[in-house]
Amino acid sequence: MPDDKKTAAAKKKAADETQLLPVILRYFKLAGVALTVYGFGYTQFSPSWILIGLVAYVWKEKYTQRRQQQIKTQQLIAKDEASTILARVEDLPSWVHFPDVERAEWFNKILDQIWPFIGDYVKKLLMDSIQEKIQQSHSTVGSFRFTQIDLGDIPPRIGGVKVYTENVRRDEIYLDLDIIYSSDSFIEVKVKGITAGIKDLQLRGTLRVIFKPLIGQIPLFGGMSFFFINTPDIDFNLTGLANSLDLPGLSDMLDTIIAEQISNIMVLPNRIVVPMVQDINLMLLRYPQPDGVLRIHVLGAKDLIRADIGFAKKGKSDPYAVIKVGAKKFKTKVINNTINPEWNAVFETIIDIKDGQYVDIELKDEDPGSKDDDLGCVNIALASVAKDGMTDSWLPLEDVKQGLIHIKLVWNYLSKDPSILDHHLEKNTDGTELSSSLLMVNLDSARELPRGKKQMAEPSSYCIVSVGQMKEESAVKLNTDSPIWEENYRYLVHDPNIQVIDIQVMDKKTGKPLGDMNLPLKSVLRAPDMTLDQYFSLKNSGPSSQVHMRLALRALTTEKSKESTEPEQIITPSKATKDGTSVDGATAAAAPAASTQAAAPKDQKAAPAKATTPTAAKDTGKQIVAETVSSVQSIPPAKTGTPQQKTDTELRHRKATSPTPAAPNPKGAHDHGRMNLTIRYSVQRSQLVVVIHKCVHLIACDDDHLADPYVKMYLLPDKSAKHKTKTVKDSLNPVFDETFEFEVKQDEVKQKTLDITVRNDTSMFSGNKKTMGTLEISLANLDLTKFTTEWFDVRPEDFEGKPYSLCSDV
Repeated sequence: MPDDKKTAAAKKKAADETQLLPVILRYFKLAGVALTVYGFGYTQFSPSWILIGLVAYVWKEKYTQRRQQQIKTQQLIAKDEASTILARVEDLPSWVHFPDVERAEWFNKILDQIWPFIGDYVKKLLMDSIQEKIQQSHSTVGSFRFTQIDLGDIPPRIGGVKVYTENVRRDEIYLDLDIIYSSDSFIEVKVKGITAGIKDLQLRGTLRVIFKPLIGQIPLFGGMSFFFINTPDIDFNLTGLANSLDLPGLSDMLDTIIAEQISNIMVLPNRIVVPMVQDINLMLLRYPQPDGVLRIHVLGAKDLIRADIGFAKKGKSDPYAVIKVGAKKFKTKVINNTINPEWNAVFETIIDIKDGQYVDIELKDEDPGSKDDDLGCVNIALASVAKDGMTDSWLPLEDVKQGLIHIKLVWNYLSKDPSILDHHLEKNTDGTELSSSLLMVNLDSARELPRGKKQMAEPSSYCIVSVGQMKEESAVKLNTDSPIWEENYRYLVHDPNIQVIDIQVMDKKTGKPLGDMNLPLKSVLRAPDMTLDQYFSLKNSGPSSQVHMRLALRALTTEKSKESTEPEQIITPSKATKDGTSVDGATAAAAPAASTQAAAPKDQKAAPAKATTPTAAKDTGKQIVAETVSSVQSIPPAKTGTPQQKTDTELRHRKATSPTPAAPNPKGAHDHGRMNLTIRYSVQRSQLVVVIHKCVHLIACDDDHLADPYVKMYLLPDKSAKHKTKTVKDSLNPVFDETFEFEVKQDEVKQKTLDITVRNDTSMFSGNKKTMGTLEISLANLDLTKFTTEWFDVRPEDFEGKPYSLCSDV
């Protein structure tokens, strides 16, 4: 016992000396510095010596830090080379993460050589086309113009290329390009007398390129179309007066204008189409039938972060949601002073290509007069939604510590069956204005429009197409009485039995109407295949004035059928093929121009030409029709994650306040209770996301037949990363609703196992039971691209058996 006291005293004395020594050393260092400064002043040395010493000291410190950093890096590389290298590189190209994405250095070298010529083309495009569109798109920027355009010497880079070889038709090639553009460009614009320069333009996104149709002659494909599947990330810096005055309003306006113009040109549903051979019908490539219509229910959110701290708002937020799908953008109303908002908002949007496209939902906190705060985001792959038909889930928000959002997505296919439309209208009797059908309008041309009275001047005509409150305006065709527009519009229609499409042809020169017409959609509903393709006579116009349109009505249905998924192209019927392939469009003889066609019934038009390519001749019409563009399976590198379909009963169980799910034994297969989890892997952040919702019917651990449970979690086989929930006092049915993330590589996540233990919070000397149960979940067979939410049976601590591997195991 005396020896122990001496040892303790010696340790205490050593600790005191250890704490005292740095203080003494620091004092002498400061005293030495003060003495040195005094000595320099006393001896009247030049201050240059102090500066020389400072330079030498800074150089030595930098050199020492660099050497230490190199040594530390080499040590980390020796331990784990791959992880260390990847951690030191930001914004890696997609081929690093995805094995099916290949490098494209050869193409980058070609792009580097032809970049000056591309710059000349883009400069002409901006001056001749984009400038006018910007002036017409915003009344506040009517004076907008480019004064200087220089795209610089740094070309865009292709970070990776993915070529699709499965689930595509044999007469087409699909490519996804990861575009990375960090330029040294300089573009100067002038708006309302203010000159502002845009420099350092940065853009990143996934560009899809389609070569279609393949033909048996050089260049082997008839046309090429390309577009961004989702709106790319855009950033830039301002120069000139805008930068010196730091005008955030102007910066935001320019940012919005640039994003809108890129979306209007080449973000779905918009695309750029380039014909490669003569006699190719561009309508085949420019306006394919959409894959379907998505109905988005943004119901509510809970447990959001408190963005506003203050007495007035009591530490709450003013949340609203922004929903983006391709070029479309929606916004909910703002709910003030809450962290549990309920919006119950419904939006509908047309989906041209579901594979590779995402629903991006961002939650914001409204702050008038300043930038709105981020409350989290979530993205959902449309391919999984279309496959499941409907999802209804509480999803954890990403990029924030906490928060869940309640989203319901309903996928609607397109059908030519009018009985489906009647059935939908009979069911929809609650007064909601949800759409029942999609109207596709192809405004082709007009002929023999009236001329001006003075010198018979030809009009500069444009068309206004309206369905209800939705209105579209065509381009202006200068100085012609037979304009060819070839434009396409889509309208979501509530009830085609009572709605009407209105057409008004206007003269841009005089501002006067050249003719008009209106057509009840009931006429399209009763037409064969719910399609009309003909010339329509104009009223209040010339005696022979007509407009040529193709109107196609498609009913919305949640039931997938062969008829609802058949590909359909909005093309001139005389160029349509017998089997529906796109091969014939390149090799068939050119049809007469739409502006000179005779108004004839559909069944009197010339028979379509027969396919001449050997590839098309081998397939039957049914096989080719069945192989649709929409069957392409695409997962872009930047984003993943979608909830999976559940029954109505199961979906209600995701809420923390929901009742226990029905089961043969509510206490689980081992009488130790059950646990509700959500599991998903985020490719973008390289993290496994686990949400522990709640437990039910846990075993009692104390004399009051209760417990203080919490959950502890490891990702085996490595136990270095662990997470722990809060402790819920005096409960056998604890609700946690906590989100945890594990850093793990994508190629390693399938080899991991979640080791979860439910423990009872006890004191050191308590005799109560400490471990309430365990469970292991193997990630090998889980579809981690989806939000997998299931109930798992808690097992006894000494249970020996295989880990859960599939949701069906529980």
